[in-house]
Amino acid sequence: MNKEGNCLTGGNDYQALNRIAKTLRAQHAIGRLTRACDRWLSYCLYFALPPLEQKRTGFHYQYSVFQLEYSRNLLFLRGSILDEVYQKLLDRTRVAFDVKTLKTIFGRKYRPYQRRAKRGSNGRLEKTIERPSYDLTVFKIHFGKLTLKIYDKGDRVLRIEAIAHNTKELRSGTVIGKLPQLVERMQQYVIEFLNAVQAAHVSFLDFGTFEAMAEPTQRGSRRMAGVDLNKPRVRAAVAAMVALSPKPMGFTVLDLTKKVRALTGWEPEQYNPRRAAYDLAKLRSKGFVERKERSRRYLAKPQGVRKLCAYVVLREKLLKPLMAGTARPRLGRPPKNVHPLDVHYQNLHRELVRTFATLGSAA
Repeated sequence: MNKEGNCLTGGNDYQALNRIAKTLRAQHAIGRLTRACDRWLSYCLYFALPPLEQKRTGFHYQYSVFQLEYSRNLLFLRGSILDEVYQKLLDRTRVAFDVKTLKTIFGRKYRPYQRRAKRGSNGRLEKTIERPSYDLTVFKIHFGKLTLKIYDKGDRVLRIEAIAHNTKELRSGTVIGKLPQLVERMQQYVIEFLNAVQAAHVSFLDFGTFEAMAEPTQRGSRRMAGVDLNKPRVRAAVAAMVALSPKPMGFTVLDLTKKVRALTGWEPEQYNPRRAAYDLAKLRSKGFVERKERSRRYLAKPQGVRKLCAYVVLREKLLKPLMAGTARPRLGRPPKNVHPLDVHYQNLHRELVRTFATLGSAA
């Protein structure tokens, strides 16, 4: 196994490693972990109470878990593939999840195409991996005392990590006997986070989605208005819902209210919890959001996030740039370095101008 810091960056028997990780969070491992803590603390406790006095009084420690981290590592065949996949993921999900800044430590411009063994390294029992000198980008989202992160580790590893800065936020207890439940909860958060990222990254709109979203629906005896994405308030509620979709344990009406205000800068008089509850009810009627059982929290469905993110991409990355470009039929002098996306915009712009001319419409 090759190791860099606290991350395994290479090896050949990952199934065995997974089995070891599962035993560490099994219920029968709690006793061993407790005995290890007892042995470690016995050296300090011995100066306070002799062993016979400890046994007579029954003095012992109670242990609890304060902080917890759970990560999942994705190992790529080549660093260049990792860089391509990760950068596209950042570009497509950063706006949807309202990530303000990306922490990037700049280094070498390109990752190594593939790992190459150093000369004379054959037959060595240990291998030391130097600290990487290429770019390191951290995608981080905070929800109170819980943090979800994606970052590249080493030249071929993409790590997805959930951090509980205080395990009380997990609401599963903090004593050492609850460690398996805590780890299971953290694992669930990582899986839900990956589902939300995947839904925002690979978004699509099926036929008739726009028309169906705007149509009213019936919930019991109550008639609900449709989700009209041409209205600024509805767009703000949709953007807030997508931004809250990775939040562990779901979000509340108050969370949605605060997120809408943060995105739009509206005052409490302009957008209050009553309006947020109504917008949330409309999203529920369309199947974009579901309510957790026995709770006042809501979860965004992956298929709903996928459709709404597709609309955001279509509106912000296609329609708005094209319609803004039609107001200037003659493009200016092109820059020296043109992004591939700008090339597509220019081609679409020229075809759109010709289409308007054929239709006899003013561009």
